[in-house]
Amino acid sequence: MEEWYDKEEDILNIELTSEDYWKSIELPNGVIIDIDKKGKIKGLEILNASKIFSGDVRKVIESV
Repeated sequence: MEEWYDKEEDILNIELTSEDYWKSIELPNGVIIDIDKKGKIKGLEILNASKIFSGDVRKVIESV
């Protein structure tokens, strides 16, 4: 598993597996789910992460 936070773009990315990418599903709340070729969740991308998370959780993502 790998994660990173881009402060300039305010994006939190969490990669769960290294399987081959197939497609992405964008939810209305700014969460993007990446799906692998086997149909399983490969990763998550959270747009505007600092607006979604606050308090201690926000400190955690900013330290990534």
